[in-house]
Amino acid sequence: MKNLFKLNLLLLFVSAAGFAQVSWQIKKDTAVKWYYYDGDEFGTRFLNTDIWKFGMPWGGELEQSLNLLYKNENVTQADGHMIITTKLEKNRIKLKPEQIDSAYLKRSGKKLIDGEYDFDYTSGVISTMKRYKYGLFEIRFKSNSQHGTWPAFWVYGGDPNEEIDFFELKGERNNQIHVDVHCPNGCENYKGGFLNLKRNWGGWVPAKDNLSQDWNVLSTEWQPGYVKWYLNGQPIAYFKGDFKTSQNLIINSAVAKDNGAFSPGPDATTTWPNTFEVDYVRIWSKEDTVVSQPKNDFQRFESSPAGLSNNNLYKTELKKKLKFVYNEKELSADEGSITLLPIGISKYSISVEGKNLGPVKLEVCTRNGDKQLGVTLENTNYFILDMKDYPTGLYILKIKVAGKTLTHEIPILDPATMPTYKQQ
Repeated sequence: MKNLFKLNLLLLFVSAAGFAQVSWQIKKDTAVKWYYYDGDEFGTRFLNTDIWKFGMPWGGELEQSLNLLYKNENVTQADGHMIITTKLEKNRIKLKPEQIDSAYLKRSGKKLIDGEYDFDYTSGVISTMKRYKYGLFEIRFKSNSQHGTWPAFWVYGGDPNEEIDFFELKGERNNQIHVDVHCPNGCENYKGGFLNLKRNWGGWVPAKDNLSQDWNVLSTEWQPGYVKWYLNGQPIAYFKGDFKTSQNLIINSAVAKDNGAFSPGPDATTTWPNTFEVDYVRIWSKEDTVVSQPKNDFQRFESSPAGLSNNNLYKTELKKKLKFVYNEKELSADEGSITLLPIGISKYSISVEGKNLGPVKLEVCTRNGDKQLGVTLENTNYFILDMKDYPTGLYILKIKVAGKTLTHEIPILDPATMPTYKQQ
């Protein structure tokens, strides 16, 4: 009976641990809670092929007009990060008929040699096995400042060719981030800008900070009727419109060309090879997803502290609000975000993003309200709450920020007295 009681207690605590994968969007008058749904922390040696495939969703392995070949070996993982390496290296590839871009060959004057084409560059691309529709899509990334490099994080839905560019980067524009959308109707006829004329929606959003000097977090909220973009917790863009197709998530790095929309391409100053690094990808849902998460899911996030520092996430500012993509009415209430994740047994991480949040006060209480711990965070964006020395039980975490109190239950386990837990 005693062992049965202990097992039931264990299941209660570990089940509750699933609830500790949450993130709050802090707004002026409220806080919106999101639940972890899917993603990858890249904490293993090799790409998780249950989540990702090499190549584009449609199987694309090359970009003939960019002279770019995507190779699986250019996507690696180390130290809890996924690294896409772009190289200057020639490869002669025999093209299948469907891979030949006849219009490009005619325009450029380049030729196939016995059906083969010379590619000048290699890089990497991965796309999700699963398709998504609506949610909060978050990436922590480190770009580079190499001229002509072109990393991107985006979703694509195929027919009817709906696409949301969460970001596109250029190495030489290292304090700017490009946001964009594409769809058959509406996106290319967006009303606004000079004289309120119709034009393509999207643009380069300038930040005060150099995005290649440290890690940054880009979040995109895709909901029915709108898409919002956030850089390090602060809103940067808003698109009014709906995308009705479920879409694959794609991460890649490419090279630009000198006569395209993202020109210029690489030049003599570009250093090879160069890298685009990703610390994690997280997808959040407004629906409570605890039942779909593994019960020992803290192991998923154990590597998340690696490489973290108190950099500019708390204070990042835009150099200016790009009027065409920044909707003051829709974005002015957004102030930042706070994320709670389990990173070990009775150990939790708290991440803070946003410029105007002020001090963040943490309190841990028993379920009867007895205060056990109090901490104030200020000018910091990452904190580890380690409660391994506290008695086993369910506790209430209170986060007081910007005049609001966020509450959440967290379980404290004692692995020494829980042998069943060790076997999981």
